[in-house]
Amino acid sequence: MSHTELLRQIVLEATRPLDSFDAPPAHSPDASVEDPTDLFVWFEDTSERLQEAGLGIAGLPECLLPVGRDLRVIDRQYSPGHPHLLAAVRIRCANRSGERIASIYTAALSVGTVAWIGAGEQYQAAWDDLYGSRPAAAAGSSLR
Repeated sequence: MSHTELLRQIVLEATRPLDSFDAPPAHSPDASVEDPTDLFVWFEDTSERLQEAGLGIAGLPECLLPVGRDLRVIDRQYSPGHPHLLAAVRIRCANRSGERIASIYTAALSVGTVAWIGAGEQYQAAWDDLYGSRPAAAAGSSLR
């Protein structure tokens, strides 16, 4: 298997949809729902790496976001002219936030970019400082 075929196979494996991703975890029969968590994701612009014979991406990697019933993009910001950032996305998820973080991070790495992901008050404050206060859609919106 050539290097290109191997790389293609890895990317396909890492970015394919997970059939049971929205199913409740097997270890909890009633699968209690967490409070909604906002994830703050910053994608790094790695397009310069293409010139160094590496992987790189330029453009909002929308395809990297996991799909789920209890997951919604509530804000999206582009970073034109920023030397390192490509885009920022604020995602609200109702459950399994740790698994969502892992899937975004892994998918980003598989295509040659980096996703900086955080949750909590510290990241909320950073988001507000960079892009303003909460969007109207985020304040009190439900996931369904």
